[in-house]
Amino acid sequence: MLALRWLSAAALIAALCIALWRFARTRTTSGRSRGAFARYAAHPSAVIALIALIMLYVLAALAPWLATHDPIGILAQSFVNHPPSRELLFGTDFAGRDVFSRVLYGTRISLTIALLATVISVIVGTAYGATAGFVGGKLDAVMMRFVDAFLAIPRIVLLIAIGTLWSPLSMWSLILILGLTAWFGTSRLVRAEVLSLKERDMVAAARALGARDLAIVRRHVLPNVMTPVIVAATLGVAGVIINEAALSYLGIGIPDPTPSLGNIIREGTPYVGTAWWVALFPGIALVLTALAYNLAGDGLRDAMDPRQVDR
Repeated sequence: MLALRWLSAAALIAALCIALWRFARTRTTSGRSRGAFARYAAHPSAVIALIALIMLYVLAALAPWLATHDPIGILAQSFVNHPPSRELLFGTDFAGRDVFSRVLYGTRISLTIALLATVISVIVGTAYGATAGFVGGKLDAVMMRFVDAFLAIPRIVLLIAIGTLWSPLSMWSLILILGLTAWFGTSRLVRAEVLSLKERDMVAAARALGARDLAIVRRHVLPNVMTPVIVAATLGVAGVIINEAALSYLGIGIPDPTPSLGNIIREGTPYVGTAWWVALFPGIALVLTALAYNLAGDGLRDAMDPRQVDR
C-alpha cells in the first residue's frame, strides 16, 4: 500500500514537470516570453533545481500520506537509535522515533514557514519601498534611515534576541518574526525601482490625465516593480529556511516534539558519533532545499534581467 502511494506521488511529480514543460513550450512562441524562458532553460542547474523544488513540495504536501510512521510516535524501546534499514529508511532517534517520517514532516513545516514569511516580507517591503520612493523628500530620507539602522544589525542576532524575549514561539509567531525582519532589503530594491519609474513618460501622462497617486502606483509603478521583487523573494526563501532551522536548532524556533529540520539536527548532534543518521539526513534535506532555491533564483534572475538580450 505504501509503495503504491509513493508511485502515485512520483506520477504526480512527473505530471507536474510535464505540464510545466508544455507551458514553457507554449510561452516560447512569441517575443519577450520566449527570451525569458529560453534564458532560464539555458541554465541546466536552474532547471534541475526547479524540478527538485517541485518534488520537495509534492512530498511535503503528501507527508501525512507518505510517512511510514507517526513522526512523534515512539516505536519501541528496542528501536532507540536504530540504524537505517529497509523498514526504517533513515533509522530512529534517541527516543525511538522514525527519522524518515520526521524529516518529511520537518521539510513540510520548514517550507510552509519559509513561504508564508517570504510573502509577508514581500508585501511589507514592497509597500514600504513604494511609499518612500514615490513620495520622496524628507519622508523618503527618514524611512530609509530607519531601514539602514536595521540593516546594520545582523539579522540572526535580531532573530535570536526577539525569539529569546518571546520564547516559546508558536509556528505563526515564528512566521511573523521571520517575515517582519526580512523586508528591509526588498524595500530598498523597490524604492530604487520606483525612483526610476516615477520619472518616466507613462507616469507624467497619467498625471496629465488626472490620475491620482494611488492609482498611478497601482496601475503603472507596481507592475513594473514586481519582476525584481519576485527574483529577490525566490532567493530570499533559502535564507528564511536557514534562519528558521538555526532558530529551531538553538531551541528558540519550533518546539519539541513537532519536527523541524533544525530541531531534528539538534536532537541528533549529541549522538553524531554513534547515531550519525539522525543529524545527517535532515542536514542533507536542509542543504538540498536551500541550494535548490538559490539555483532556481539565480536562473530566474538571469532569465528576467531586462539587460539580457537574445542572441
